[in-house]
Amino acid sequence: MKNLKIEQDPVRLGKNWLINSGIQSAPGGFYAWIDLDAQSPSFLYSEITGYAITTLLFLNRLSPEGVLIDRAQNAADWLLREAMHPCGGFKARAYQDGINADPLYSFNSENIFSFDSGMVLYGLVNLYKQTKQDKLLSSCRECADFLINKMQNPDGSFNSIFSAKTNVNINPGDKWSSQPGSFHAKIALGLTDLFEITNEIRYRESAIKVCEFALTKQDATGRFITDNHAQTTHLHPHAYTIEGLIYAGTAFKIAKFIDQAQKAANWMFKHVDKNGVNDIYSPKNAKFGHFQRSDILAQAMRLGLIFNLDKTSLLKARLENYQYLTEDSRQSGGFLYNLQEKHLNSWCSMFALQALVLEQNPGLIAKNKKVELFI
Repeated sequence: MKNLKIEQDPVRLGKNWLINSGIQSAPGGFYAWIDLDAQSPSFLYSEITGYAITTLLFLNRLSPEGVLIDRAQNAADWLLREAMHPCGGFKARAYQDGINADPLYSFNSENIFSFDSGMVLYGLVNLYKQTKQDKLLSSCRECADFLINKMQNPDGSFNSIFSAKTNVNINPGDKWSSQPGSFHAKIALGLTDLFEITNEIRYRESAIKVCEFALTKQDATGRFITDNHAQTTHLHPHAYTIEGLIYAGTAFKIAKFIDQAQKAANWMFKHVDKNGVNDIYSPKNAKFGHFQRSDILAQAMRLGLIFNLDKTSLLKARLENYQYLTEDSRQSGGFLYNLQEKHLNSWCSMFALQALVLEQNPGLIAKNKKVELFI
């Protein structure tokens, strides 16, 4: 959505938005989005704060700036101070207005989502690499051990939620994120890096097991079935699965993971056209429905760059339509979640930033297809 033609680098604008828009709260946590009409942020989100740490470190590697490390440190401090539960996992969302709080996700519920904790783990592991703070490594071990011992099943899958109040795992199953799924393969990112730091074999074994489980959810065409009930494929978790497989596959030299990740990316790109791609595929009519989202466009663009697939330039052109350009320099540069709502979305902006940076700097993609600091 371009309210004003501004001839500036979209990466620079996106980076400026991340630092100056208020998407990061004063205490350090990151909000999910900013509502442009209401001029207000949503809830603080642990998963997204984990992504933010990784994003800030990625941008710092591209061009070192003290403010980027400072912001990453503030985000980590908030996570350890406000979001980490004594069990070792991280609570999901801190709502500013208790009236609008979703009880499943609210900090007060003490429900721990395995995926959210996994994304926090990866951010903290990489900040440890940068700063070598003992408290970060200790927290990473606590989180990883919690995930392995409390949330991972013998078949490698992860339960979606751990209720810290009742000490049981729950899987509501009403949507893809509340059931054991292939998307949990992305938890392998943090486990993989923690293994490389500590050389403790349980982290490597856990990462490989969840990726092996993910492959059981892949059909012959290459798509990952992300809803066990409807048998549909949502491209957001489909892409998460691919990301986890690439990362573990390159780190541990497991060709099967990389090959199946490419097969899944190829299936995804068969459905990309000049208008991009929508979010949910139904095998009943072999069509995509629902609507288009900028996070999926950015995820697809990154995979296209990694696997050198055609149509990546089409995705870039479509993704650029979601960058909000305005005379208000504070909000200019963020990415809209979709074109129907005026929400500048934090994780969409982070994914988009990395996609655009990789397109400008193909050398950041290693020959074995690994991307360091994969958001």
